[in-house]
Parts: sequence; structure tokens; C-alpha cells
Amino acid sequence: MPPKVEGSDIQMYLLVIGINLYKNPKYNLNYARADAKAFTEAITSGSKNLFAKVNATVLNDAEATKEGMMAAFEKIKMAAGPKDLFVFYYAGHGVINDKKEFYLVPYDVTQLYGNDDALAQKGFSASALQQMSKDIKAQKQLFILDACQSAGALNVVAGARGAAEEKAIAQLARATGTYWLTASSSEQFASEFSQLGHGSFTYCLLEAFKGDANPPSDKKLTVKLLDAYLNTKVPEITQKYKGTPQYPHSYGLGNDFPIIIIK
Repeated sequence: MPPKVEGSDIQMYLLVIGINLYKNPKYNLNYARADAKAFTEAITSGSKNLFAKVNATVLNDAEATKEGMMAAFEKIKMAAGPKDLFVFYYAGHGVINDKKEFYLVPYDVTQLYGNDDALAQKGFSASALQQMSKDIKAQKQLFILDACQSAGALNVVAGARGAAEEKAIAQLARATGTYWLTASSSEQFASEFSQLGHGSFTYCLLEAFKGDANPPSDKKLTVKLLDAYLNTKVPEITQKYKGTPQYPHSYGLGNDFPIIIIK
């Protein structure tokens, strides 16, 4: 077994959410749970030689309420230390309200448009996500949002810091890095394809985990390498199956870091 790259005490904390079945059945999806399951299996398998332990929490369908998500975040906040890695993955609906605020859409949101008060009550806002990121002590963090209009979350993440604070964060210890990878722009809808059995963004993510992203000789897939691959591959795949390219978006601060070793 290869040596663990940064010491035997570093752990990964993984929070994965996949919602196929919504309380309002007209919002049901086909592949979000398959996406979440495949992602969990791939990252758990690929990261076991990088980390002493992988702590995975998975919420599906009715488990994935705002309260359920908050409780899972709180447990990780209590457990994760500064040297650990936190990964958040979400496959489900995303929506931007009339005030241009982005929300993940938990199971019990029954109306995506036209009721901003209900969305604010039951939805999981980008602001809440960013606050969770700040509260979790892990200095390496990766957020992956496979949802419609998901780049809308980046408006909050990127806009929350002034230039001076951003510069200070960038000058922190080399161990620090936080990255956000999103499936589609704030105007675009994320695609699911029966030919792939997955959402297009997660399909490409899984292909990268299999080695299609051309990792270096040490086989470590880093966040920046993954980001570059997704920016090329997702438009190609969606152009092929839909006729219209879907463009992922990303935002990052700090240093690159590996997430898996490709077998």
C-alpha cells in the first residue's frame, strides 16, 4: 500500500446528498441518487490511500431536508480538524429566486418558483452553505454542486470577501484551499441523459476519477486538474447528447490539493 501522503492522522469528511424523489412528485429526478451513490463509491475507493479514514454521510430523498442537512453539517463541524479535508457533493434541484439568490432544493420544497418566502424557509441557501464552510475547521474543502443554475452559488461565495481579505486568505499556510465546482451557469439547467445513466456533470466527474483527466505520473487527481477536465468535457458531452453545450463554473482560493489516487 502506498504511504499516506500527509501523515496517518488526516481524515476526509464527506457529505453527499442525492434527491430523486421530492415531496412534490413533479420535481422528481431520474439519476440524482445514482450520481450520489457512484460519487461516494468512487471517491471513497480512490482516497483511501490518501487519508487515514473516510467518514461518509449520505442523505437521500426524504432524509435530505434542510434540517437533515444542517444536522449533518453540525456533526462534521464538531469532528473535523484543521488538517482534514471536507467534501460536499449535491445532486438535486437548484434554483435562483427573484432576488437572484441561489438555493439548493431539499426534499420538502414543494414550489420552486413564485414563493420566495417558502423557499427561504425550506431551501438551503448559498449563504448558509458558505457559513457552513467557514464554521468547519478543515482547511481543505471542496464543494461540488450538480444542480441547475448552480453557478448562482458562486455569486455569494466570490462576492462575500473584499480584496484585502481575499489577499490575506491567499497568503495563509500552504495547507489551505477551498474550491467550488458547479454544473451549470446561473442561467443554465443541468442535464440528465438516459444514455449515460447519470447527470452529465457527474458522468464527466466519474470519468475523471477513472483516469480520463490524464493525471500525472503519481496518479494523484487534484482539484485544479479535475476542474480543467470538467470545463473541457462537460460542454463536449452535452453538445453530443443535447445539441447544446452546458458550461460548468468554478471558484477557488488557496492551494491545489489531491482528492484521489487513480488506480
